[in-house]
Amino acid sequence: MKTKHKKMMILAVMIFVISAIFLFIVTYVFRVESPLINSVKNTLHLPAVIVDGRWISIKEVDENTASIKRFYESQREIYSDLGVRIDFDTEDGQKRLLIQKRKMLNNLVEGIAIAEIAKDWNITISDEAVQSAMERPMAEAGTQEAVKERLDKLYGWTLDDFGEKVVRRQLLEEKVAAKFEQENRASDEMRAKINTVRKELQNGRDFADLAKQYSEGATAENGGVMGWFESRQLQDTIGDTITQMEVNTYSDVIETPLALHIVYLNDVHENDKGDKLYLVSHIIVKKQTFAAFLAEHMKQMHVREFLPLFVWNKDHGQFDFADTSLADFEIKMQQQALDLQKELLQ
Repeated sequence: MKTKHKKMMILAVMIFVISAIFLFIVTYVFRVESPLINSVKNTLHLPAVIVDGRWISIKEVDENTASIKRFYESQREIYSDLGVRIDFDTEDGQKRLLIQKRKMLNNLVEGIAIAEIAKDWNITISDEAVQSAMERPMAEAGTQEAVKERLDKLYGWTLDDFGEKVVRRQLLEEKVAAKFEQENRASDEMRAKINTVRKELQNGRDFADLAKQYSEGATAENGGVMGWFESRQLQDTIGDTITQMEVNTYSDVIETPLALHIVYLNDVHENDKGDKLYLVSHIIVKKQTFAAFLAEHMKQMHVREFLPLFVWNKDHGQFDFADTSLADFEIKMQQQALDLQKELLQ
């Protein structure tokens, strides 16, 4: 009996190992998808993506995709009024869903990037902070039950799902971004560039010419002219400086969270209400934005994907479609959305 039992155990182990190898091959080599195989993959929490050693499971991807589908389907009437048909059973509908799935995957990787940066900077979000942040939407909806009902209808989420997937992520990103802005000091190279501009101004160079040569803003080609503003419409430091300047003079170097600036006051006049308006030009040397910083971090992440329709683009730090026809379809959809927006605004 013992020998028979031992043989049965060995046979069971062999069947398990062979099944595991088979599942690995069809999933990660041939990338076969079927309802049965997907069900097994979800049950075993196999990875769809591995980001710096952290798994995003196939089950998590499928659940998030189902939430996206549920949201759009719950908004059918609204989209129908806009002339947009929501039907994920059609060929185009399946492509639209894949576009949203790609965005979702990029968002998940971005979330991991934010969590990594937060860990490096010793930034955490307490459960109490999450709960406190959730109180406002619940108060606006009237009752906790109303929020639960809406979350379930739109996404199939519980309150805990909302707290983890949205609120905690948002709070963490806000704290990381705030610390980045606080510590985003201008580099020596940036200061050298803006100081070169200042010296050339002192030597009599024309402000507009220098703006065309050195400014990194969109206004450079126009000689740095930003237009007419009330002081309150400008960043605080710039607005405060402008109100103290004489016409046809330029400022010293001004540092803001976004850039180093030298501003020039071209003219001042009052409008019908008696408010002063200032015609301002500037030369700007931009700092790195948080979005660019985050994108750069994502480019450095080690990402392995096991999904047949997506490939990780390391140079851009994002998922792209493996099938270029899907990328073309996405561009077409984006253009249609822009055309619809223009039509609605007319």
